[in-house]
Amino acid sequence: EKPLYNIDKNIVQIFLASLFLVIFFTLHSLSQKEIEEEDHLRIQSFKLSYELRQSSDDLTRMVRTYIITKNSLYKEHYLEILDIRNGVHPRPLHYEDTYWNLVMLDDKRPYLYEEGSLSLIERMKNAGFTQEEFAMLEKAKQNSDELTKLEYQAMKLIEDSASSHETQEKAIKILHDEKYHYAKKAIMQPITKFTQLIKERTNQKASQANTLAIITQVLLGFNILILLFLLWRLKKLSFSILGAPLQQIHAQLTNITQGNFKTELIAHNHSTNSIYALLSKAQLHLQALQEKNQHISNLYSLLSQCNQAIVRSNHQQELFDSICLNAVKYGGFELAWIGLVNERTKDINIISVFGKASEYVKNLPLSIDKNNINSKGPVGQAYLTKETQYFMDFQNSLSTSPWHEYAKKFHLVSVVGIPLLENGKVIAILTIYSSSKKLFNDDAKKLLQEMSLDINFALDNFAKEELRKQNIEHIYTLAHYDHLTQLANRSFFEEYFKQTLHFSQRNEQNFSLMFIDLDNFKEINDTLGHSIGDALLIEIAHRLKDELREEDTVARQGGDEFILLFPNTDAKAASQIAHKLLNSIIKPFRYKTQVLRTTISIGITVYPDDGENIEILAKNADTAMYKAKENGKNRYHFYTQTMHDTSVRNLQLSNDLHTAIDKDELEVYYQPQIATKSEKIIGAEALLRWEHPTFGFVPPDEFIPIAEANGLILPIGEWVLRTATAQTKQWMLEGHEPILIAVNISALQFNLPNIAEIIEEVLQKNALSPEYLELELTENLAMKNPQKVIETMNHLHDKGIRMSIDDFGTGYSSLSYLKKFKVYKIKIDQSFVRDITVDADDKAIVHSIISMAKGLGLTTIAEGVETIDQLEYLQKQGCDEIQGYYYSKPLPAKEFAIFRNELEKQSLKT
Repeated sequence: EKPLYNIDKNIVQIFLASLFLVIFFTLHSLSQKEIEEEDHLRIQSFKLSYELRQSSDDLTRMVRTYIITKNSLYKEHYLEILDIRNGVHPRPLHYEDTYWNLVMLDDKRPYLYEEGSLSLIERMKNAGFTQEEFAMLEKAKQNSDELTKLEYQAMKLIEDSASSHETQEKAIKILHDEKYHYAKKAIMQPITKFTQLIKERTNQKASQANTLAIITQVLLGFNILILLFLLWRLKKLSFSILGAPLQQIHAQLTNITQGNFKTELIAHNHSTNSIYALLSKAQLHLQALQEKNQHISNLYSLLSQCNQAIVRSNHQQELFDSICLNAVKYGGFELAWIGLVNERTKDINIISVFGKASEYVKNLPLSIDKNNINSKGPVGQAYLTKETQYFMDFQNSLSTSPWHEYAKKFHLVSVVGIPLLENGKVIAILTIYSSSKKLFNDDAKKLLQEMSLDINFALDNFAKEELRKQNIEHIYTLAHYDHLTQLANRSFFEEYFKQTLHFSQRNEQNFSLMFIDLDNFKEINDTLGHSIGDALLIEIAHRLKDELREEDTVARQGGDEFILLFPNTDAKAASQIAHKLLNSIIKPFRYKTQVLRTTISIGITVYPDDGENIEILAKNADTAMYKAKENGKNRYHFYTQTMHDTSVRNLQLSNDLHTAIDKDELEVYYQPQIATKSEKIIGAEALLRWEHPTFGFVPPDEFIPIAEANGLILPIGEWVLRTATAQTKQWMLEGHEPILIAVNISALQFNLPNIAEIIEEVLQKNALSPEYLELELTENLAMKNPQKVIETMNHLHDKGIRMSIDDFGTGYSSLSYLKKFKVYKIKIDQSFVRDITVDADDKAIVHSIISMAKGLGLTTIAEGVETIDQLEYLQKQGCDEIQGYYYSKPLPAKEFAIFRNELEKQSLKT
């Protein structure tokens, strides 16, 4: 009872000491507050006196400026300062910091105003000054008012005689003479006296308050020391009763209530009847009872948890992790790990480990090679015998000598190695360690044997499930992915498109679809072979995937076409992505010793502007892609409505071309070719025209590419050849002099193996001699496969048919091949003729072509001649023939005959 009584007495003393502590602290706070109030009063008085002084200085500054400049704005500012000081106008916020800013010449007022309008003297009254202090401020204010009288006098002189220089000088003198300065001094002296009085009064009160603060501070410190002593004595008494720190007692009680009786008991100097001593006795007793049942309970818990893990686990690694965790957590073992068998290297690869001694497995020497000493332990023996191996004295057994050091370091006394089998084959070893020899008793061995059988059964099921998943994945891959590039196929892409479309509709978002086609891929396949072409496609697929986000997708459409989908992507973002794709693909490809370079053409559509389903979006993207190819390839193009209209028009034109000949919609026009020197007609170029029943006149540069694309250029080209030769023969029969008829021939026609026989048959049918027919080949056609061209030219030349090179200068002719070509004429392209009179480069090109042709013995004809200046320049350079609007545009056969007759008549007259 005595210690408890002493505690009560101590508590009373601590209460009294705390009460005095509060009292002393309150007195100290009050004294500090009084010091702050005196400091505030001093600062406030200085502000008011400074404002009075500053207002007087600003008034002087304003009136002097007014006298000098005679600007009435400064007088207005002067009066405003007086009104603010006298309380007529409200005082601006922070006025004490902005005197001069307030009265700038721009007359701006950037500051808010305080509520109410007190004069400066009223604010001084309200500041709490003594009568003597206020008298000094009042005297300074009165003297300042006297000063304003002088300033008013000076301003009145200016107002009465604003233009008089003498009056201005007099006013300036009033503001600068001795009387004015004495008046200023009369303001400053009482302010100085006021400042001294304030300092004396506030310093005295502050000194008294400071003395009181020091005394209370000393008492406060002494009181704290007494309180600390009483608390220390209370702690000492409490400890003698508890027998240990309260935190430790609480921890021990917590462990006991939770059923944990194995925590270490720390020795303390305490009586046998202390709380801690009694608690220790109770814990030892409970611990002894617990250990009797814990081991059996742990074994059953381990078996139960392992069975649950087998049921819950979806794959091998998850099961192994659960087994190691359960062995330590529920089985009461120190460490458990599982290692996979590597029969090739004869090693064990640890893939799962759990326990406080996990560091033990680092750099652990292990082997399944029977000739290796590291296979003599539980792991190697479990693998070699396919039976569970127990080592009850792991730290001292001769066969486990390689692991003695580690075992002692981590207090591992006994160990068991359990082989884990899949379809009868050991694939892994489960190794469990204990810090006691008691845990691996007969009950434990029986349990572990049952557990290993359950695990082996689960491993067999995992193997079967894995095989089934592989088969399903293989089937899924075949159904949804391209076998070459491993990209999604069209089926998978359409499913993903539906999801993206649904999401975009719900969230009102854009998405972009791109159609990509490799440029000139057929040439690579034909030249280098399909194996290199396939390798190129695989590399392109990799590069495309590398540039995509996780939510984007790319699919192979087939051949060298790819389709890409970009969720939440507008036109601007699609443009940026297209740039990245172009830059990625244009980099060189390396395949074995080959270095390949290729480019892509990209067509882009954006949902919902360009379509709301995959058919429309893909079709429009394909249209845009072909537009990119038409514009030069290695670029991207967005779909536009114009493309749609053009596509619809092209489709109709393509369809209608099939019947254009039968419906007599096609007509051959003839443009005269004139000899430069004689200005006589020597030939005509046959040009095809189409008058469509719906669209009217369709330009040749629009429908001829369509005819070439769908193969109709062959029958149409033959029809033009037959019509032109027949018309030429008809003119001859009508009595006209024979002329040369020039007919353009397309690449498809020229590459026909029987082209010479076709032309010969047409000439024979129309009874026209071959010398009157000229076939025009474009320069690009001639250079595409020069060896084949030379062979065909030789064949036609042997038949007596003339040939010329059209559009010369726009391609890449090789002079060595040009020399071998059986041509007699070169046609200078109109792009060089158009600006020949003003462009020095065009002049040089035309001059070079004519000179080269003369050197090779070839005739030259210039097309597109429209002006007399162009004609004269070509005549001067020695060009042989002229064709162009200067003489005549292309004409129907009847109009051509009229033009020819008139030209011949003019020639006879001259």
